[in-house]
Amino acid sequence: MKKIVALLFIITLLVIFLYGWLIEPQKVIVKHVIISDNKLYNAWGGLRIVHISDIHLTRLGSREERVIQIINGLEPDLVCVTGDLGQWGATSTDVVRFLNSLKGKYGVFVVLGDSDKSSGPQRCFYCHENNDIHRLRKRPKFLRDQCILVSLEEGRKMKLCGIDPSIGDDEERMDRFWKKVSTKALFEKTPVLVLSHFSKYWSKLPGDRKLLWLSGNTHGGQVITPGWLRPYLFSGKDWRHLSGLFGSGNGKWLYVNPGLGTTEGFPVRIGVPPEVTVIHIKKE
Repeated sequence: MKKIVALLFIITLLVIFLYGWLIEPQKVIVKHVIISDNKLYNAWGGLRIVHISDIHLTRLGSREERVIQIINGLEPDLVCVTGDLGQWGATSTDVVRFLNSLKGKYGVFVVLGDSDKSSGPQRCFYCHENNDIHRLRKRPKFLRDQCILVSLEEGRKMKLCGIDPSIGDDEERMDRFWKKVSTKALFEKTPVLVLSHFSKYWSKLPGDRKLLWLSGNTHGGQVITPGWLRPYLFSGKDWRHLSGLFGSGNGKWLYVNPGLGTTEGFPVRIGVPPEVTVIHIKKE
């Protein structure tokens, strides 16, 4: 009897693993998230923002083509991509083709992740046009420690900041960057959309700035995990904000996307399907 129970246990684990390896990574979901905030709505209007992260693209295959169709079919106002674009060994051509295929009414905006920064010169082709390291791509628009104005309808202007992972993972450098940009004229007292691969310091930014911060990095854990285990399993990540929507209570919002891909060493998702997030800005 014990042998039968043990065998059934092993078979169950094998089935769960095969499901997490072969099936769930293919089951891309669209999650609609409503942020009811008068400050954001008055500044930006009723925007529809599509947010994806942690693509970890290996090649431009049928799943990636389906993701492109899903995103473009949503007819977003903005598309925001928060890093970890390609897997180790991926060609920059496929990553750029994927990003170039995305469409947003006001643009597609991208920041790099830590895997993009640590994968060698190949990754420079993601964000630089024609191998020119002095010129960032304009479509999609890559943001590296910079803030821009995005023109919206009815004369509205959105302040949009993109944070490089080297700053986004360092509180002191993040604080210096934020103080520097917040003194500029474009940074009048209006809400800011922040794109950063890391989410650690979203609630610690100085001042009373209203903002929506979009991040990734955590993959949502890739496997559904009880809260009490997260500090141990994800100690190097922002385990308190593993995925989903968070509010600070003082006008700062965070959304952590669980990602589309998986890490190369653990290509499994169980209970944490790949996600395309649609964020709707609404009145309170």
